[in-house]
Amino acid sequence: MPLFTLKEIRSSIGGSVFPKVGMALALTISIVADLLDYAAAPLLGMPIIGDVFDLIVMSMLYSITKSKVLFIMNLAELVPFLGDFLPVYTASTIIWILRDSGYDGLLIARRLLRLLSSTQSHV
Repeated sequence: MPLFTLKEIRSSIGGSVFPKVGMALALTISIVADLLDYAAAPLLGMPIIGDVFDLIVMSMLYSITKSKVLFIMNLAELVPFLGDFLPVYTASTIIWILRDSGYDGLLIARRLLRLLSSTQSHV
């Protein structure tokens, strides 16, 4: 009887389904948080209320992804005016999904960031 590591057992028991659910949940939370951050800018632009909202979203995303890199990237949301108008959560979650999916190159991530920054300048 062969011995399996925990990673092999997890991948054989629906391993391809659960990470996709986590990725979809993290991306959904990111998109909704960025939309709320943009739409409710007068309310979430207030220092304490906005920071509490950002910390709640960051903790939710960290509990799903367990990614320190994503958490550090999301800290840009706490920078005044920068985090309010750039889709920081969505961009960082897409980068996390690319990295977690096994994509090692930064070409698509750079193109994505360029696209997001160009669309924000037209809004």
